[in-house]
Amino acid sequence: MERIIECPNCGQKNRINDENIKEAKCGKCWKIIYKNPKEIEKEKKAENPTSYAWIFWLVAIAGFIFFISSQDSSSGKKTTKSEPTFSHPEQILPYNGEIQTFTYENRVAPLKINTSHGSNYVVKLKDYYTKKAVMTIFIRGGNTLETKVPLGTYEITYASGDKWYGYNYLFGPDTGYSKADEMFSFRDTGYQINGYTITLYRVSNGNLRTTNINKSDF
Repeated sequence: MERIIECPNCGQKNRINDENIKEAKCGKCWKIIYKNPKEIEKEKKAENPTSYAWIFWLVAIAGFIFFISSQDSSSGKKTTKSEPTFSHPEQILPYNGEIQTFTYENRVAPLKINTSHGSNYVVKLKDYYTKKAVMTIFIRGGNTLETKVPLGTYEITYASGDKWYGYNYLFGPDTGYSKADEMFSFRDTGYQINGYTITLYRVSNGNLRTTNINKSDF
């Protein structure tokens, strides 16, 4: 029995006997006419690689979207860090008027410091221009202290608190830090040596204006 088969390669119609259909060649292009359906499908895929390209890109885009969403969700989770517990032992308060000096200059200029009850204080004098510490003075709350300081121009800062943990930790995590807003110039005029009186608590018409500062600025 004969049948007419169109060549899948060039489109030429050929009259082919059923017995010879598997070996039959096109009379125009001389290529085998009959092919197994699976082989034809493979050839189509090989000739048209873009048939799978869209699947690849779809998978790639889906993966990218998943990655971005996972990053957003992970970044939204805040890692809670617990504050370290302060465990240093409390120490005995220094005596009122205890002084630490960081210079060899003579202390000749008068400084008077008034305080109120409720807090203890560590007053620090720093060179106004270099910010280097010149001396510190410990004052127990409610006391008045009169002392001498080297001549110079200073910035005065102070730490305040109740319980004492030594000069490294001062009054512990509850330490308050302040800085006097004005500049203090202790100088010898030739006739007298200028000094200051400051008050470390709020009073009516008080003479010292202060600003809260960070520990690193003390």
